[in-house]
Amino acid sequence: MDEEAKLWRRFLEGDRTVFDFLVQTYYTSLFDYSLKFTSDRNKAKDHVHDLFTTLWERRAHLSPVDHIKPYLLKSIRNNIFKEFNRSGVFQNISDYEDEIVQDESMEMRMISEESVIERQRKVNFILSQLTRRQREIIHLKFYEGLSNEQIADILFISRGAVANLLHQSLKLVKQKWELLNIALSAFLYFADYEIVISIFRNN
Repeated sequence: MDEEAKLWRRFLEGDRTVFDFLVQTYYTSLFDYSLKFTSDRNKAKDHVHDLFTTLWERRAHLSPVDHIKPYLLKSIRNNIFKEFNRSGVFQNISDYEDEIVQDESMEMRMISEESVIERQRKVNFILSQLTRRQREIIHLKFYEGLSNEQIADILFISRGAVANLLHQSLKLVKQKWELLNIALSAFLYFADYEIVISIFRNN
């Protein structure tokens, strides 16, 4: 039995120090992941709090776990979707997959920023142009460091579907990165924000 499995077993047995360790270790990842589904930071905190509370209260009924982080991410995702379904936020899953966030104010901020901050804003802006599904899979792969198999388990899709979605998402990121640089160059040359917007919208 590996270390994570042993740790989880101690948690199931009611070891409070292990529970505190799990909260300290995984709180940030769970909070960041929750923000992929809501812009309300207080709501995201509530999701994390509710998850840990439920896990502690129901630990006697939980199953053994080999990899804790993917298990927690999957659990909080399921909880969030259950709440969405109860509240009617999502009429069906396609609403979730197809939503594309457009934020022109972010475009303006991207154009006006420089250096490292500008680069980070570029990344944030480009990610904001992806569907929530695409942003989610990029987050799980590159921010949480999960394998395709672990992501497949969280999203309830096949490993092949994960690989395909990742490929499509990264290809789109690359295209938008190049397009954004072209748009910013056009802005610097023409000093016309409308030109930048038209370039981005026409591609």
